[in-house]
Amino acid sequence: MTATTEISATQRIANQRNAQKSTGPRTEDGKNNAKFNARRHGLTGQFYCMSENDEIAYNAFEARMLPSLRPEGAYETQLAISVTQDQWRLNRSRSIEHNLYGQGHDELAETTDACSPNVQVASTMADTFREGDRTFANIALYETRIHRMIAKNEKRLAELRAEREAAAAQIREAEAQARYEAELLVRLAKFENEGFNEDGVVSPEARIGETVEVNGFVFSSAQLRLDIARADRLTTAKICAKYGWDAARIKAACQINFPRAA
Repeated sequence: MTATTEISATQRIANQRNAQKSTGPRTEDGKNNAKFNARRHGLTGQFYCMSENDEIAYNAFEARMLPSLRPEGAYETQLAISVTQDQWRLNRSRSIEHNLYGQGHDELAETTDACSPNVQVASTMADTFREGDRTFANIALYETRIHRMIAKNEKRLAELRAEREAAAAQIREAEAQARYEAELLVRLAKFENEGFNEDGVVSPEARIGETVEVNGFVFSSAQLRLDIARADRLTTAKICAKYGWDAARIKAACQINFPRAA
């Protein structure tokens, strides 16, 4: 338990008077600096402080990264942005490490007596690391944490994409089955309309309107007829090619012989 120290009435009055004398920053520079006094960090905000060049570079980086992650919807996009920002932070961390070594080379080059330029560079690099080993260790720790966050977000993004693609595959499969059945219905309507009904009356099942609906999927009747006609012509072409485009052989191969009744 922390003990509190009572102050005298005289000291309290003096403190209040001193507080009234503080008018805050008066210069423009002081006011600009004081604007951010209450802003401890930007972890929970949407406002980013960047130089103009960094902002341009980041926007270009994000524009290239996001499409490669293929997000769909708000949640996937948010995860993709998190991955993109962490990749940017990782690149920035590496650039800081390179810059520290470059700065150390400039500062320590004259203090190193080496037998060759290569040895001098290696020596100044070692001296830079030795003097700033805690800084470089912090950079490595920082990068490790970023890698973990990237892996976590990429895993979740991959899971969402797999779920979405599996659902889309099921829909495509259901649509393909529905289309197959719709084609059968169109073929049946054509079959019945070509005189196979003995009474000459077209049954309601044989009437096909502008669209055909199967299991909630709606197809254009005209498009179905075109696709059926094209498929039939392709089948005919394959048969003709199989028998060398010989009409007699094709006719003989396609002739149907029904067994005679006993």
